[in-house]
Amino acid sequence: MTQKLQYIFELEEKEQFNETFQAYNLIYSADKSNYEVWKHFYFFLWTAIEDAPSSFHDKVNLSHRLQVMYEEGKVRFSDKADFNFVAGYTVSIFPYEYGDYEDLEKEGEEMLLKATLLEPKNLIYKLAYLGSLINVDQNEYRKAEVEAAPKVLETFKGTGLLNKYFRQVLYRLDKNSFR
Repeated sequence: MTQKLQYIFELEEKEQFNETFQAYNLIYSADKSNYEVWKHFYFFLWTAIEDAPSSFHDKVNLSHRLQVMYEEGKVRFSDKADFNFVAGYTVSIFPYEYGDYEDLEKEGEEMLLKATLLEPKNLIYKLAYLGSLINVDQNEYRKAEVEAAPKVLETFKGTGLLNKYFRQVLYRLDKNSFR
């Protein structure tokens, strides 16, 4: 499975949306219980909302497919902290892509909280949850950024859109921050 995902990650990097979708769809259809495949396929669809041409959106009915993947993930993986992190983060960023904006914004925040409750020592989940709050203490948030930074680099060191994205948005320190 790892080789198949690595091949798909190469397609992602080349922005070959149709080929990437077909490859993900093939391995996901064969085993919908594989969380790693779900996670990367779902995240590809989420990023395609912003990055893919409208012809791709229309061809795969992207908004609907993203919502279906989200619902399937909730049914299969809602007990996983990482699912609650990934799905909660994506929903909290673009809740309007999933349905009722206000309900889903709250649902995304609740999922981020659930991830932190399932794995309270995970600094990345804590950072994402604090980032979802409107009235967060900025000192507490900055402390979470600093504490989570090494873990972000370690956790998202691999290839693929998901790893690249989270390295970019969650690692907010320059090289001199740890001296």
